[in-house]
Parts: sequence; C-alpha cells; structure tokens
Amino acid sequence: KRPSHLLTPKEAQTFRHQNSQIPVVLHTLLTPSEVSSSLSAQGGTDIRIIDTSEYDSKYGVTMGCNYLLIVTGRNSSHIRVLAESIVRNLKARKLNERGVVGASKGVEGGQDIFSTKRGRNRNTRIGGTSTSAKVDDSWMVVDCGNIHVHILERVTRECLNIEGLWDLSNPNSEGSKLRRINLDDEDQVDTYVAENPVPEEYSSRMLGGRSWVTGGVGGRVISIPPADNNRKSFSEKWSGGRKRKGKTRRGRP
Repeated sequence: KRPSHLLTPKEAQTFRHQNSQIPVVLHTLLTPSEVSSSLSAQGGTDIRIIDTSEYDSKYGVTMGCNYLLIVTGRNSSHIRVLAESIVRNLKARKLNERGVVGASKGVEGGQDIFSTKRGRNRNTRIGGTSTSAKVDDSWMVVDCGNIHVHILERVTRECLNIEGLWDLSNPNSEGSKLRRINLDDEDQVDTYVAENPVPEEYSSRMLGGRSWVTGGVGGRVISIPPADNNRKSFSEKWSGGRKRKGKTRRGRP
C-alpha cells in the first residue's frame, strides 16, 4: 500500500526497496504477478503479460518461456534498476543452482565498456581493477526461466512493438501478419520490408546520426557516418604548426 503523505527521498527509496522484494521460496520460479507487482512498486509502467505457454501447439512457435512480460522504464538508469532488482530476487531464491539464466548471468543488454582498447586503457589510467562493466541501454532483458522480462524506454518500446510481434492470438497483429509471409518468396519479403521500415526516431538514436547502407559480404546491413565537409586532411591537421596572418611559421614577417 502506498503512503498517503509526502515522502523524503530516503523514505521513498526505502519504500521502493521494501516493496520490490519478493518473498523468498527457495528453488521456486517467480510468477508473472510477483514480477509485475515488484516492478510496479519501483515505478515501472504499462506492464503487459503475454501467455505464450501454448504457442508451440497452437502456432508451431517455440518461445522457450511460458510468459513474456513487457514494462516501460523512465530512462536507461531506471531500466537498469528494474532489471537488477529482478536478478536480485532470482538469486535470493537460489535459482542459479537450478540453471536459470537470469540468476547466473544477470541482465542481458547494455554495451560492454571494456570491449574496446580505448575503454580498457581508460580503466587502467583511473586505476580500475574491473575488466567487465556495461553502460546502460534503452532495452534490457532478464530471463527468469518461465518468464522473459523486457524492460524498455517508452520510445524504444513504441518503435520495436514487441507485444504486437508476439501477440499471435490476434490475427491482425504485426506478428500474425509477419508469419503469413512466405519467406521463400523474395517479392513478399521485399514488400514487407519496404512497408515496415526501421522507425526513424529509433534508428537515429541507435546510429547517432549515421545511416543504413546495404552492401558488403552477403549483403549485410551496415551503418556509415554522415559526410563531414569541413573535415581537414591528415597532412593539413598534423602539419606541425598553423600559419598566422602576415607571419611565417617561424614568426617572421
């Protein structure tokens, strides 16, 4: 139950933490209602649960879980908090001892900041000892075994439309339409791709101003940065000095 009076930041943090805790029942999978209540107490919104337990027999689609739970977080930091709270509850039930991926591997999503030489060098300069860390992302997933939890920022969720792609009970959903396409018919595939492009708002976020280009080995989709017409050449940038008006490089007229 939410308090009726105004909370201090510390009281609010304590309230969220207490209400995010799911009762510990060792080696027992979480239920969708338990996960939903925990995420809601921490500010997760627009929670949707899709029952996929009969997808294999009804639609011939193997999901690897009985439920999809989709929730919206305010921003990437909030998404990380929500995702890690689920992992904490999985570990409290010692589900890592039962092979549950989320309990043993943690949150899926985010970019490894030590995957590049630059990131590793920076970590060395600041005296860091860790060689594994991730920056936050607008879409994170926790595999609870029976439930796959998708936590997304609002724009990312609207663009990806996961619930539309996986709600196969509705014949008019995007997922149902997609599965009626004959993948061996290139014309059908090309038509679908042309009619359903990557949303521009989402692609601009992901690519940071880059653009999609198809090419390379196997027709892979790659991204290229926008042209920089003001970029200096290597020789001009590193010529060893700049000329000043009315003076030579040695400072003489």
